[in-house]
Formats: sequence, structure tokens, C-alpha cells
Amino acid sequence: MSTNKTLLISFFLILVLGGNLIASQITKVGVIDRTRILQIFYAESKGMRELEDMKEEIQQELVRLNDEIKMYEERKLTAENRGDESEALRLDNIIFNKKQYMQDYYRTKNNQLAERQKNLTQSTDFSQQLLEVIEFVALSQGCSIVLDYSTPGLIWSNEEVDITNMVLERLQSLN
Repeated sequence: MSTNKTLLISFFLILVLGGNLIASQITKVGVIDRTRILQIFYAESKGMRELEDMKEEIQQELVRLNDEIKMYEERKLTAENRGDESEALRLDNIIFNKKQYMQDYYRTKNNQLAERQKNLTQSTDFSQQLLEVIEFVALSQGCSIVLDYSTPGLIWSNEEVDITNMVLERLQSLN
């Protein structure tokens, strides 16, 4: 065989094999389940723990207010049984005001909770952190592209390309 033919065949083989290696590196895809990341991460995050603490404090205050109202209702009943109409009327006014306060407190705190939860899940800081972690994990795994399971057009993916757990682990290690 002539040296030109050998050289040409060698060049062709190098081109084909080298091209396949480059192509396989370029086309590695990672897949994440963003919904699962949000559910798990927020369930364990400092912000969610603070939100749960706030809910507990509100619940305790509502129980305390309710107990206080019951106490005034018992006093009112005792006053009525004694025939003390002025005391019963005074206590009835207190009960009315306490119930109004309790309703206002509940409505206000419920709105605060809803706003805080909304801010927690729509935080641009978290979105930025999540993107940075996805990029870090994707690059460390040799991925050139990362898709979300909810991406339209994603019909199937192999478990080997799922980097969700790695992203979660990295997020949790940063917090």
C-alpha cells in the first residue's frame, strides 16, 4: 500500500474516532426533577423551619386567646346566674372585642404567612443558588445540557443521567 493511502486511511480513522469522542462529550445530558428539589430542599431549609415556628407561635396565640374568651364567657354566665346584668353586659362587651381581635389577628397572621411562604419559594437568591449548583454538578458530571423532567418534549431519560440527588446534596451542604 502506498504511503499516501496509508496516511489518508490513518487520518480518516483519527478523524472518525476523534470526532466520535468529541461528539460523545458534547452530547452528555443531565436531567433534574426541579419540583422534587424544591419540595425536599424547602422542607429542610432554615426559611421553612422559621415558617413552621411562626405557624406554631400563631397557633399557640390563637389557643391562648380562645381560652381567654372561654374564661370571660364563664364569668359572664356566673354574672347572669347571680342576676348581675351590668357585669354580664360589661363581660359581653369584652368577649365581643376579644373575638374581633382574634379574627383580625388570625387574618393578619395568615396573610403574613402566605406572603412569607410566597417569598420563600420565589426567592431570586435561591433561584440563583440553584442555577449555580446545577451548573457545578453538571460540569463535574461532564454534562453539556441539563433538562428538567417537566420540560416539554422530554419523553424518556435513563436514571444514569439524573443528577437530582447530586444537586440536592450540594444545595444542602451549602446551607
